[in-house]
Amino acid sequence: MNFIFCLVSLLGAFLLFQVQPVISKFILPWFGGSPGVWTTCMLFFQMTLFGGYAYSHFLAQRRPRAQALVHIGLLLAAAALLPIVPDVSLKPMGAEEPVGRILWLLFRTVGLPYFILSATSPLIQVWFSHQFPLRSPWRLYSLSNAGSLGALLTYPVLVETRWDVLTQTRIWSWAFVVFAVLMAALAWANQKRDNKVTPEGDLHPHTETHTEKPTWMRRLQWLLLPGFASVALLATTNHVCQDVAVIPFLWVAPLSLYLVSFIICFDHPRWYVRGAWALPAVVLVFLAAGLNKIPWPAGSLLHEHGFVTDLSVYIGAMFLLCMICHGELALRKPGTKYLTEYYLLMSAGGALGGLLVSLLAPLVFKTFLEWPLALVAGFSLVTFVACVGLMPRWRGGKAVTWHAVWLSIGMTGLWFMQSWEFKPETPLERARDFYGAVTVAEERHKTIGQVIRYFICGGTLHGMQNTTPEHRRDALAYYGPETGIGIALTALKTKPDARVGIIGMGVGAVACYAEKGQTYRFYEINPNVVRMARRWFTFLQDLEERGAKFELALGDARLSLEQEKESQAFDVLQLDAFSGDSVPVHLLTREAFALYLRHLKPDGIIVIHITNHFLNLAPVMERAAKEFGLHTVRIATTVKEDNGHYSADYILLTRDEKFIAAHPPVVPSFARKLDVPLWTDHRHNLFQILQKH
Repeated sequence: MNFIFCLVSLLGAFLLFQVQPVISKFILPWFGGSPGVWTTCMLFFQMTLFGGYAYSHFLAQRRPRAQALVHIGLLLAAAALLPIVPDVSLKPMGAEEPVGRILWLLFRTVGLPYFILSATSPLIQVWFSHQFPLRSPWRLYSLSNAGSLGALLTYPVLVETRWDVLTQTRIWSWAFVVFAVLMAALAWANQKRDNKVTPEGDLHPHTETHTEKPTWMRRLQWLLLPGFASVALLATTNHVCQDVAVIPFLWVAPLSLYLVSFIICFDHPRWYVRGAWALPAVVLVFLAAGLNKIPWPAGSLLHEHGFVTDLSVYIGAMFLLCMICHGELALRKPGTKYLTEYYLLMSAGGALGGLLVSLLAPLVFKTFLEWPLALVAGFSLVTFVACVGLMPRWRGGKAVTWHAVWLSIGMTGLWFMQSWEFKPETPLERARDFYGAVTVAEERHKTIGQVIRYFICGGTLHGMQNTTPEHRRDALAYYGPETGIGIALTALKTKPDARVGIIGMGVGAVACYAEKGQTYRFYEINPNVVRMARRWFTFLQDLEERGAKFELALGDARLSLEQEKESQAFDVLQLDAFSGDSVPVHLLTREAFALYLRHLKPDGIIVIHITNHFLNLAPVMERAAKEFGLHTVRIATTVKEDNGHYSADYILLTRDEKFIAAHPPVVPSFARKLDVPLWTDHRHNLFQILQKH
């Protein structure tokens, strides 16, 4: 019986966390590849986890036979809904509100199986206490967290690289059947005990926990500590995904360390020592806030830090915050009598954190303000815990001095952090929605000497315009005449009936190349981008005044192109749909390129903007070109002077051999060859192309 309890704890937790990246990756292309897809999925999982814990709390108060009958019935119902393959009828049709659609899709696809898995850990521990009343069940909780961690760690290195997502859902479904059989066996074994003994009287309080009835203050701590840990997890994941890519690896790494903190804190009280964890937390949280603000000495590790350093600092700070929250939570765990209530409030806190980051923050904040707020609040928390944990056995004046020293440290750190994170800025406009945060600002350019208006997505510049009337048609930033897109569009200058498709509007900067009679069709998923491009920039207005035609398809470009049954016959199709430096993977797969070619003229050109600080995208494009028999030319421009132009990297794909011959490649010095498999909607791995600097 002991072995079966351990096996079910491990398998249930493994399936609980394995399904999260599986189903999220499956539906990611359906909703534009936005980081909001993951945070919305996390919200669903946290709320369903809360539902599962509430169900287990309710069920644990019932007679054993009733527990068995109800739970076995739900296990059979969940198994009947397998496999967990999202129905294509649930795919969005256009620009409808995505959050509700994602939540409904997940409810229809994995709702009941995930609900059953969510209830497993507390139910197993209650039943274990019935079978072995003198043993502590808390190590089963650590064991279940180890199973969860195993699921997350194996996904990016084993599951994702070996099977496509359709196969992953089927394997998961069969594993759930095995779990259901074992769980039903435990439920049936539990109902055989004496039904005359009430569950409350049968539970044994363990000496390492608080056996008295918890106060409302203690219950509030059970709620708020995991709630803040959840906020730290989701805010950090949002932060790193905004500027890299929405990929399982960047979901899994923070979530794995989040689980590690649970394992350490709940395995045994000796692993959580306040001072030992809080002191490095003070340092690392402060460093996370100042990583890009502190003038580090030249030649130091942090002076020219790259992706690996950034990720290590940000996720490391999140891990230590979770260690403090979960360590303090473990110090406050109750006797087994109140076990299910403890888990219920803990899961409620996690769901509350998910609601704050996924739903409330986009409504209240116009930037990703939850990240700096989490750092400031976290720094305050860890400074207090460090003070308490490191305090010598002093009394009187010495104790007052000790607290004053730590208060000074905390206030100094908070002063620097607020000056870095909350600088007073007066942009022309800010907005935030499911697809990201966008800002319009302007300033007088130091070199040009004229007022330049900027469009910033996340933390990355995505377009700019000279506001002087005689220069407002100038192509600046990444879109100059010498860039890949500039060359392709300039070649159409003498072709009055040319059609150009642009995936990702930005400020509409490429419209400055449009000539009379030409048609420029923009595909844009974010309504805020369209509104700001019209309100603050004149590229689209000037295009129409010159006699060119402007068309707009609002919604995800893949979905829009799929719904356009007749070929658009584009002469040039540009892909520039980045959010920050984040890449929408579903626009770079075999299925996506097949769609592009259907809407491209035989001699048309696909122009892909691959400028990216973190990802080496060129090998992916070259592999796709090889698949479809296209020629490629890479054109990288390096700008040494700040004259309103930026270094840009483009790769052009076409069957037009004359165009390729007329434009020799300009390969950047940092380019490196990689053997990358062909990406598909169901199989791709960005971890292979990370820039390891």
